[in-house]
Amino acid sequence: MRRLWAALTFYTALPLGRLGRLQFEGIAAWLPAVGLLLGGILTLAALLLQIFPPPVRAALLVALWVLLTGGLHLDGVADTADGLAVNVPKSFADTERPAVNGLSRRLQVMRDSHTGAYGVLALVLVLLLKFAALSSLQVWPLLLLVPAWGRWGQLLAIALYPYLRDQGSARFLKDSTSLPGSLWPGTLLLLAITGGVGWAGLLAWQPLLLWTLGSALGALAVGHWLYRQLGGHTGDTYGATVEWSEAIALLWGSLIGPS
Repeated sequence: MRRLWAALTFYTALPLGRLGRLQFEGIAAWLPAVGLLLGGILTLAALLLQIFPPPVRAALLVALWVLLTGGLHLDGVADTADGLAVNVPKSFADTERPAVNGLSRRLQVMRDSHTGAYGVLALVLVLLLKFAALSSLQVWPLLLLVPAWGRWGQLLAIALYPYLRDQGSARFLKDSTSLPGSLWPGTLLLLAITGGVGWAGLLAWQPLLLWTLGSALGALAVGHWLYRQLGGHTGDTYGATVEWSEAIALLWGSLIGPS
């Protein structure tokens, strides 16, 4: 319970009190559960905001989404985009010095607290995609699942790929996450809740299965693509993985009509 509380304290901006001495090691395993809680809050808000036109409701939901996380992952989107914008002359698969220097320069740019033009563009794009998808979303139970599948993508990135910095604010996440022990609890919980949405008749099984497959593959693809670009992950790319995975899940959801 303390580890779950620690995960909520670390990953959200919810006004939570202290529950004894919090244990932050291994909190990445709770990422899908954190996403389900955030999704539940967003789904309830979406139902309460039905009095507004779809674009207004979408804008309010995006704003609430940012407030719930304190913009933690959006900062990663901007920093990752700025780092990827650095020109690297050689592939990271090579062992030549230009590639090493290029990676070092990218990591240096990502650590810089100033946001560059590419970072701003990435922020605008991801928020615009979320807004557009929410404006078109007709099956609101999916909103319960979107933040969870986005954080499942982050859990995969933490567990599967190397961490690029010797020290960093997210280094402890990698060091305290193991395969397969850290993956299966959250994955089973997420699959169970997703199945519960279908069992309760909130969404027909065929579109739910297709959406789940698309969201899972999207989350996996984002983490893998960032790994291929950088040779590993950092705390910034963990955040970027969440945001882009959520955007992909929402885009898939916008294609589904009410059953």
